[in-house]
Amino acid sequence: GQVVLPYIWRALGDRSPPAVVLNGGCAMQLHAAVQWPKAAVTFLLIGGQDNFRGGMTPEEYVADTKSRVPVGNSTTAILFVNEMIHMPQANLLAAVLPPMLKTLAAWQTSGSARVPQAELKAVLAAVAQSRCWSGRLLYTQAAGSWQDIPFGPSSAIASSQHSQRVAALGGA
Repeated sequence: GQVVLPYIWRALGDRSPPAVVLNGGCAMQLHAAVQWPKAAVTFLLIGGQDNFRGGMTPEEYVADTKSRVPVGNSTTAILFVNEMIHMPQANLLAAVLPPMLKTLAAWQTSGSARVPQAELKAVLAAVAQSRCWSGRLLYTQAAGSWQDIPFGPSSAIASSQHSQRVAALGGA
């Protein structure tokens, strides 16, 4: 994610193939700027227990990851799992990888014309089924516009706290 994918993006630009990125290396502050194509179809799986998070809080880590996606991109999703370590646990990856790949295929077919809602719901269903994962699914609805859906046992609390923060900032 932090070496090969930026190379592919630099070489192929908007013609790059869809990519699942484990632990979000392409979305880190690297020694060289990553040229993330506007039309890149990308699904990142990042973890709350990952050493790539550094000293950032989970909220800061997700915000930093989102900030690396070009504003004009409308084909990116991020699955943030609080309990995930640097490399995803086998049962987590087995649950989410198939619907993540289907999401990428649907996005590649439709481009930015259609958000693959059914496929994204399948990703949420996969993490919800085990009842041991919590976090957020974020995806671009349109260029620069993100949907943010909490999931897991603590999602009701997280959703309430997120709404309170947005309201305190004057948002809707």
